[in-house]
Amino acid sequence: MATSRKPRGTTVERVVDELRERIQRGEFAAGQRLIETDLTTELNVSRGPLREAFGRLAAEGLVTMEPNRGALVRRLTRRDIEELYDVRRVLEGEAAAVAARRIDEGDHRARLEAALEENARFRETVDLTSYLEHNEEFHNLIMRIAGNELLTDLVGRFRRQALGIQLRNLVTAASSKARVSVSDSVDEHEQVAKAILAGDAELAERLMREHVRHTGASLAETQKP
Repeated sequence: MATSRKPRGTTVERVVDELRERIQRGEFAAGQRLIETDLTTELNVSRGPLREAFGRLAAEGLVTMEPNRGALVRRLTRRDIEELYDVRRVLEGEAAAVAARRIDEGDHRARLEAALEENARFRETVDLTSYLEHNEEFHNLIMRIAGNELLTDLVGRFRRQALGIQLRNLVTAASSKARVSVSDSVDEHEQVAKAILAGDAELAERLMREHVRHTGASLAETQKP
């Protein structure tokens, strides 16, 4: 009797998702080697799917592949962060402008208004994990309103590369410093959202660019040149 076999692609995707999340949570330190023998046991996979997962993570910029060492968690320098956010600033600024032009299509306005209400609650608390989830969803929503799937994919890849650093910086910051960082971001989100809701494409683009520039500069300061 023939038995069904789990598609290889499904296994690879599961491993990619697991490793990506652990890298972004900081469970693997920057520069840390990902040891195949340990991970095949932990993830219950063979070397083939694991190596394919490493390749996908390398394509996303989360790991690097080195001869005789294998996969290592990518260590972002200050220059890397600056370049990532230079690109994000342009892409997300354009997305905000397009979103402003499309805000009255479908349910875009209602969804952004709901996100704006959700944004306001982070003025009163520093639940860092929830805030980072909200931050990602806020930016993703603007991408979805803009309606460009390629743009959404590109920005998502750039954002994932720096997410682990952003999380570690917030978690290790003193409580008052973390609250200021979150508060600044909340204010900037509100300004961007209001510009989009007003249909002001030029202002939305400028404010989003400034928001991304500010975030990138804060992260770059924490990294070695």
